[in-house]
Amino acid sequence: MRTAIVTDSNSGITREKADRYGIFMLPMPFYIDDELYLEGETLSHVDFFTMQQSGARIYTSQPSPADVMDLWDRVLEEYDELLYIPMSSGLSGSCQTAQALAQDYDGKVVVADMGRVSVAQKHAVLEAVKRANAGMSARDICKELVYYRNEFQIYITVETLDYLKAGGRVSASSAMIGNLLNIRPILSLNTGQVEVVGKAKGEKLSRKKMIHAIEEDLIGRFHASNLDDFYLAAAASMSKEKAAEWKQQLEDHFGIHCNMSPIPLSVATHLGYGTHGVAVMRKMK
Repeated sequence: MRTAIVTDSNSGITREKADRYGIFMLPMPFYIDDELYLEGETLSHVDFFTMQQSGARIYTSQPSPADVMDLWDRVLEEYDELLYIPMSSGLSGSCQTAQALAQDYDGKVVVADMGRVSVAQKHAVLEAVKRANAGMSARDICKELVYYRNEFQIYITVETLDYLKAGGRVSASSAMIGNLLNIRPILSLNTGQVEVVGKAKGEKLSRKKMIHAIEEDLIGRFHASNLDDFYLAAAASMSKEKAAEWKQQLEDHFGIHCNMSPIPLSVATHLGYGTHGVAVMRKMK
């Protein structure tokens, strides 16, 4: 039994990395001033943020059922079955659409709703690849991944409140005052639910609060005294220099290696340039 691993570009996995690990990637569609773009294929991160900051009207969309099925059909020409790990059902309807489409594939397509996005989704995909390479079936891989579904936490902060205001997560008056006073929200994401869990004045303090939140989760939620059984990963939509600085700060504080990935454009659509965050994920045995 040959099992393929398929995901979408919301995982933040680059095309280069997908090719290296044998991962099949579904690019997420975007409409920018009513013109269709595909992340990683017809739209780069540089072009996206250039257009976003110029005031272009941007909105996300689900991949069409035809595009999803076309990719699955091409994969199944080479593999016996596939495991599809899409963006969290709590953030997009594309997961439920995929689950409905999979019913027509006689068990050859298994959809894993991991409740994840960005670096947490990426982690699940890479773990799935290990298991597929070891000969596990799609259903068995899905069972193992879902066992760890809730064993992660993401914290994010933004540079401007304008995009959260546009998405209805903060009021116009709160956004105006927050931008004026440089007050940044600390956002929490777990299994698809996004919540504002704190505020901080400026980038330096917001980073400290995210680090402190990770430390509190280790003890209070994960019942761990250290990060021995966890991975640490950062994500950012900012200059390479500033992203490297954030990565180094996390490594210096926690004393372990920290991966860094670009924030997927589906997330950046609602948060904007200058967004950065950190995720802690329990290692899958």
